[in-house]
Amino acid sequence: MRYKFLLLSVALLLTATPVLAQKASPIIVETPRNAVPTAVITGQTFKQTYVVRFIDLTHLGEEIIVQKEILEQKFIGEFEVMDFKINYDTKQGEFLEHRWELQYVLRIINPRKGPKIIPGFVVPWKHKKSGQQENDPSIQYNYDLKTDDVHVNYVSTIPEKDTYLGIRDHLDFGSFKLDRFIFLFASWFLAVFPLGLWFIFLTNKFRTSGKVNREEDVKISDFPETVPSGVVMVSKGKAIKNLRKSIRKLKRSRGADVELAVIEVLTAVKDFIRAKAGFNIGATPSEMVKAISDNKNLKSFQAPLLALAERASFYQVCFEGNRKPVVDPIGEVRELTELVGNLRWYKRLFQARS
Repeated sequence: MRYKFLLLSVALLLTATPVLAQKASPIIVETPRNAVPTAVITGQTFKQTYVVRFIDLTHLGEEIIVQKEILEQKFIGEFEVMDFKINYDTKQGEFLEHRWELQYVLRIINPRKGPKIIPGFVVPWKHKKSGQQENDPSIQYNYDLKTDDVHVNYVSTIPEKDTYLGIRDHLDFGSFKLDRFIFLFASWFLAVFPLGLWFIFLTNKFRTSGKVNREEDVKISDFPETVPSGVVMVSKGKAIKNLRKSIRKLKRSRGADVELAVIEVLTAVKDFIRAKAGFNIGATPSEMVKAISDNKNLKSFQAPLLALAERASFYQVCFEGNRKPVVDPIGEVRELTELVGNLRWYKRLFQARS
């Protein structure tokens, strides 16, 4: 019994010795996943990927050389290669490893439907030792490295369930980083920019209003002595409202009603200038023109107020000389509308900057 056990142990040792004596290969090839998609129709292209990994031996003066020319194939079995590229990468672990990702774009050229197999192919490689040249004829290529077979289902339409392959297709929907950035930027822009724009407008308005209020707060000593102080009878808001109302009435007037409408415009203009510049109720349009021209404290209000005062003075002179103040009511309304429009704060702001 003891001899039988000893003989069995020796037999096992002799059997395992060749396996243990084998040297580990510095290069391997992997087929990490099946074709994408796994089921194709006539004329449809699909992708198949293989990975070649080998160790960097440059620190030993050695090198693993893969014969890339053989990998650029026109056909793999009954599959036509439409495109081929290699993605190179390195990975540092316990040792530096080179990783080649072989990407084939294939198309079936066999019209017969049914399950197909992408046959495995050989990846030739050789091991250049220290002191040897790459084209040294003594270095022989190894043809023991081969890819795995890959199954593809060739159908007329893609079935709901693949009975041959029990895997799911790896769908690639692309990257949405750029779209996310664009929509994120647009959302923040639409949320912040209008508020910032309105804040700028309101700031300019308040600054201009404060400036105008300081300009309107003119002492009576700034005007000539011929203009006595008094109390303004109409507020600024009501004065501009009456002025616009009188201009609209002039626009609708015809015949003899034109002169009556012009009288209302004249009265509204005088009330508006009194409200803005602090004139008393007895000031005439000609006195207003002279006072506004001499007063430099009005600044941005000076030009539009002066234009309105000159228009009112012209009406006054025409009425006193028994002449028609307006010949073309439509044209007069257009000019008056423009003069009133020049009183708006943003127009005065742009005129002051220009």
